[in-house]
Amino acid sequence: MNQSEMYTYIERFFRETGCTILEQDPTYIRAQLTVDVDKEITNRPYYWMFVEKTGAEPQPQQLTFVLDDENVPDHVRGELIKFGCWRLHQIFQSAKKNGSFIRLYEVVDQSRRTQGLIPWLFINYRISFISDQKKDIYYPLGFNLFNGEMMTQFDKAIEHYALSPKIPDYHFTLRPIFSLNSAIQRIEDHINDFLESQDTTWAEEANKRLDEERGLITSFFENASEETRATLDTRLEEVEYYRPRIEVNPINVGYIYLQTHPITMFREN
Repeated sequence: MNQSEMYTYIERFFRETGCTILEQDPTYIRAQLTVDVDKEITNRPYYWMFVEKTGAEPQPQQLTFVLDDENVPDHVRGELIKFGCWRLHQIFQSAKKNGSFIRLYEVVDQSRRTQGLIPWLFINYRISFISDQKKDIYYPLGFNLFNGEMMTQFDKAIEHYALSPKIPDYHFTLRPIFSLNSAIQRIEDHINDFLESQDTTWAEEANKRLDEERGLITSFFENASEETRATLDTRLEEVEYYRPRIEVNPINVGYIYLQTHPITMFREN
């Protein structure tokens, strides 16, 4: 996750959880948290215990996250956010807890004639390239359950929509043509094709490093006693654990019901 992706993720997290964004530019973002978000990402259990026991007026925090500390304005004071930091982990956990499954409907003009809403299956995958180093990429996909169309970067395609958990009055959802199992199978085939097209240099270089480390460890224990060989076996097992592998995990899953096509909406904005 690069800096731009991290910024977009945090901004979207704030907006979709009802937080108010007070200030922002490409280097930082400042938001007024809701009570629920404060409870989940600020680690203030004793404060919230006090509020709940005494009935005191809750005062959720305002947080400023800095994502580019080299270019942030001098007057801005905030918490530096980097991939792997505790605060970002808390945000990920909150998003996973509350947004692992969603069902949303396009907010449409009620003056229009009644129309059906097309069902899209939305899955946001995390693809991890793992060895003695690790790289994560996020791969959001949308699958049209009515006609089988598939869209990558589906999150960007729908970010211009007004979406609601409540279906609009006088509208209905079209019955899917594709079953969930069929859609998942097609999506998994697409991801396999995507992974097969990726450069494998990272894995080759990782195997080379691990082979060299294995050779060094083996030579070090060359004249080891039987008792010490157990340590050798343990060290070699540790090396093998870091052999290159790819893990694909869904983070968010949901149904998005749309009246207009996402590409049309994306172009208009």
